[in-house]
Amino acid sequence: MKTCNILIVDDDAVDRKATQRALEQAGWGGVIFQADSSLKALELMGRESIGCILLDYQLPGQDGLDLLKQWNINSDEIPPVVMLTGEGNEMVAVEAMKNGAFDYLPKTQLAPDVLCRVITQAVEKSRLQRLLAEAQAQLERQALYDMLTSMGNRNLFLRDLDRNIAVAQRQSHFFSLMLLDLDKFKAANDRFGHDAGDFILTEFGRRVLEQSRATDTFYRLGGDEFTALIAAHDVPVVLSIAERLKNAAITPFVFDGHAIEIGISIGIAIYPRDGNTADKLLKAADIAMYRAKHSGEGGVSDGMSGRA
Repeated sequence: MKTCNILIVDDDAVDRKATQRALEQAGWGGVIFQADSSLKALELMGRESIGCILLDYQLPGQDGLDLLKQWNINSDEIPPVVMLTGEGNEMVAVEAMKNGAFDYLPKTQLAPDVLCRVITQAVEKSRLQRLLAEAQAQLERQALYDMLTSMGNRNLFLRDLDRNIAVAQRQSHFFSLMLLDLDKFKAANDRFGHDAGDFILTEFGRRVLEQSRATDTFYRLGGDEFTALIAAHDVPVVLSIAERLKNAAITPFVFDGHAIEIGISIGIAIYPRDGNTADKLLKAADIAMYRAKHSGEGGVSDGMSGRA
């Protein structure tokens, strides 16, 4: 790999020229930029596409190690760094590696083949680290989010519920828990097929997230069961939110030319009125949802009043 752009950051013009000459002798195909200070380096990084930085330890105003520490805070946005050190600066090199440098190279070893090998390895290591980070992020997302609706899944819901309770206990806050179950979903899924069922779930999720408040979070527990943590405890406010969720469900879902109608049953529990633990809140909301489902399609019930 001899095509990415290189930024040489060194206040010594002779050393910069020697480094550039070594790259050119090796047949480096990318553009080689030079900066004599950290400010100039930052300016070039903001303007140009840089694939690797060759950073000198000794810089005016801010040494290379301090600059590296500063960059390491935003490491996702910084290309791989190779620290250039003077003779006898092994400790500097060790600190550089601890603070995010991919490699280091004494200036006495700036032979063209050595320099190219170190840069190539740093760029490849950076690429592999990014791929690994992306894969880990994807695994974490799969562990916490429902791929069909982009809502949080049961794992994330249970974690967030515990956190909400802990915060509410410390700060004397209130919140509401909703359990939502789509009515007639199984019949629609059986009649029109699983593709139609997936479409209904995806579209319902989109409708919910589109009209939800920033302070409320929604989750798909599995199948046609959803839940929500609502940053409100005033019953009229919570019921108005439930009404919007009801409208999101009863609006027909048009799939393959068919207008599919379903309903929704919603059970509401309010912390700490209906329970001060996760189990008690879930049980209260489940009882309320059961009451709503058996009072008629599209019913809404809250834990204390039993209104539907």
